[in-house]
Amino acid sequence: MVDDADFAAAALANLLWVTFTRSNPAADVHGIDAFTHRKHWGCRGPLVIDARLKPHHAPPVEEDPAVTAAVDALCIRGGPLAGLIE
Repeated sequence: MVDDADFAAAALANLLWVTFTRSNPAADVHGIDAFTHRKHWGCRGPLVIDARLKPHHAPPVEEDPAVTAAVDALCIRGGPLAGLIE
């Protein structure tokens, strides 16, 4: 489960980012017909990971266009970061 399905479905990297930064395996992983065998958790049906933003999470970081423009200016040909960042 995610808050923004379009973002998560747009690329595998997005899905992995959302899943592993917004879920706690001890509390947010559930499965149909779940069981524990020799101290290992498993399930026989679908696995559900709750990767929604929780109230205790910090708000998402938003890109600042002014900062992006300033860094891009440093990377132009002849700039101090030319050739280091693409």
